Amino acid sequence: MATFYLSLSTKIGAMKKQEILSRRSFLKLSGLTAAGSLIMPWLVHGRTVQPLENNRIIQPDRPFEVDGSIYAWEAHDEGLDSILDNMVTLAGINTVYLVALMHNERRPFTSKQFPHNSVRANWGTEDSCIYFHPQLDLYGRIKPAISSYDWLNSTDWLKMVVDAAHARGLKAGAEISHTPIPSSVLKANPEFQQQDINGAARGRLCPNNPDVREYLLALFGDVAKNYNVDFIQTCMWLYLSSDPQKGTCFCPSCQREAQAAGFDLTAAIPVLKANPGTQPQLDQWLAFKRNTTTKIYQLIANRIHSEKPGLDFRINDTLPFGSSIKANTEAGLHLEDLKGSINSCVIQDHTEQNGQPNETFSLKKTWIVDNRSLLGPDIPLLSGIAVRPKATPDLIQKGIQVAIAGGVNGIACKHYDGATFSMLRAVRNGLSAAGIKGFTPVDGIKAENMTLSGYVADTYLDESCIKTNGYGTAVAKFTQPSGIYDITVSYAGEEGGKGSLSISIAGNEKLKWPLNEEVGGWKRKKIPQITIQTGDEMKLTGVTGVSEGARVDFIEIVPLKSS
Repeated sequence: MATFYLSLSTKIGAMKKQEILSRRSFLKLSGLTAAGSLIMPWLVHGRTVQPLENNRIIQPDRPFEVDGSIYAWEAHDEGLDSILDNMVTLAGINTVYLVALMHNERRPFTSKQFPHNSVRANWGTEDSCIYFHPQLDLYGRIKPAISSYDWLNSTDWLKMVVDAAHARGLKAGAEISHTPIPSSVLKANPEFQQQDINGAARGRLCPNNPDVREYLLALFGDVAKNYNVDFIQTCMWLYLSSDPQKGTCFCPSCQREAQAAGFDLTAAIPVLKANPGTQPQLDQWLAFKRNTTTKIYQLIANRIHSEKPGLDFRINDTLPFGSSIKANTEAGLHLEDLKGSINSCVIQDHTEQNGQPNETFSLKKTWIVDNRSLLGPDIPLLSGIAVRPKATPDLIQKGIQVAIAGGVNGIACKHYDGATFSMLRAVRNGLSAAGIKGFTPVDGIKAENMTLSGYVADTYLDESCIKTNGYGTAVAKFTQPSGIYDITVSYAGEEGGKGSLSISIAGNEKLKWPLNEEVGGWKRKKIPQITIQTGDEMKLTGVTGVSEGARVDFIEIVPLKSS
């Protein structure tokens, strides 16, 4: 057997011993008991807390990263300036990325309607289309799928996002999502697909097919070469199951790849069919999956870095939602093998969206510990934070605290398109409460806490708010120091609305605006540079038409200059 396929039994034995030691060490370091409870604070970016041991990751020179995703259709609908204003002002996001290739999925993922898109209620994404303008001469037999909508394919959305983000001093990246090749292309070309042990196509791309490999390298290389991105991330789905009778891949391309590496997969197929536990064939096949998974990531990393040395190649670790390391290794992904290829890692934990008030975040804690133990102290690790229903502001803040206590280098907000404004505010508030340098809480007044007349509490598009059925006022005394402030009102525009909102300070109307929209959705109206004295009355007045509510969620108050 060739060196490429070292005995898996020997490797697994050594790994298990190392993994046990590593997990125990990291469990101790992370302050997690066997029950997974959080027991100690850590040093994170400017906070004064206890240092840990030598292999504890501490990177004080690396700013704490707060990621937010952008889709092409929401950039078109909401406008990039509006999206970036919301992300930066409400959530403190300092890094954005365009999902430059998106798999087939209904958006928003966990609710019926976008909370702040006033053009469309929802969107059925296209099957693995790109939202940038490719350099087609880089590609071989497989070409990128272009959107069938003129309003999407006529704009280079990746360039727009990168340029807009960099103009604000934000980092910007691109994501290549789960399925880089459309299912229609795979169906029309079965040789591109993985096969099970019976030769049946399984609908996933095979990274060992030469045409598929050429396409993947061109795709990632195209983005690295032609766009000024700071990182490229991917969450590609590769092999299925470690059970030969359920898993992949046994296709002709894999048989040739295995043969070249010294493993006769063709001869192993009938043996594993008869008895899936037969050795050494089982271990050889598992080693093949592992090594070829590592290989495709290495090849992509090499292509990216040949185009742009130093570019951050990031993996989105999506698999261990219920079984931590096991889910990755069953698919052939061993993160420890990627340490020479990837530059950072995001764990796609979305625990917050389970909506459990007494959530212990055991999966998030374990996932952070596991991935840190596999990747070591030098690769930046980010944790996903779900900012969409059924998450709550309280759960978001608790999830952030758990992630920061786990020693992460940043968080990734999943995802802006389904996040209410209150959930975005919870991100910044959670970062501030956790003591992360540079983040302050969002200051303002919750509309429900004002003195109401003609207004009642309500919920609209998953956001708690107030509404009126004709005429209503919400009043509060200004308690901050006298000075000049920007005032921003979070309100709901409604389809076909005829009503209006206005805001007055000390009896003087500062702004009045209509509430008519194509589709109902939450928006923010900024009233800049308002002089306010301590004790002044702040008054919102809502007037409605037939069916709307003149709904208001929050008034943000940002000081510019105090008297």
